[in-house]
Amino acid sequence: MRSAGDNPQPSLAHGRVSSSLTASRPPLSICMTSADEYLRTILAREAIATGPYTPANIFRIEVLPLLRDWAGHYLVDATPSGSFAKGTANRSGTDIDIFISLHHETPGTLGELYNNLFVFLHRKGFKPRRQNVSLGISVGDFDVDLVPARRWNQISEDHSLYRRKAGNWTKTNVARHVAIVSGSGRQDEIRILKLWRD
Repeated sequence: MRSAGDNPQPSLAHGRVSSSLTASRPPLSICMTSADEYLRTILAREAIATGPYTPANIFRIEVLPLLRDWAGHYLVDATPSGSFAKGTANRSGTDIDIFISLHHETPGTLGELYNNLFVFLHRKGFKPRRQNVSLGISVGDFDVDLVPARRWNQISEDHSLYRRKAGNWTKTNVARHVAIVSGSGRQDEIRILKLWRD
């Protein structure tokens, strides 16, 4: 049986922990400052251009004629919708997401629109990849995900998009998603978590 002396406890004499237990540990404030500086150094290293000259905006301008050729007058807009739009993009491991908004009267089922875009991109010399709600293509050093979706009506930002793996559709509101994340004030934390995940 162990005695109390076999399990030494910190001395609480005079209300203080024994100095021998704290001497090797820097104050908590120093640890936190060093951690913050370390993480901010990583964020700075992974920073990308912002504003109108992000790769997503540049690609949007380049891809618009291609999408107009595909969708004609049914094309409402094509906008960055992923991490570039939300301010959570990192230099490494970031895809460009382009959300293709189609008029609510665009003919065909969502599955037909998805497959039609796949065939169109293939004919234009791309090598499209069928993903869950998007079609992936490679443009230079970037992987680009094109997400075709049909608006619910003329005044709503709600869209329906095809879910290939489930064989059905889902409702989304990308503009609302972007607004929520952009206004969260937590972009740095999101970027760090994405880097840790990857």
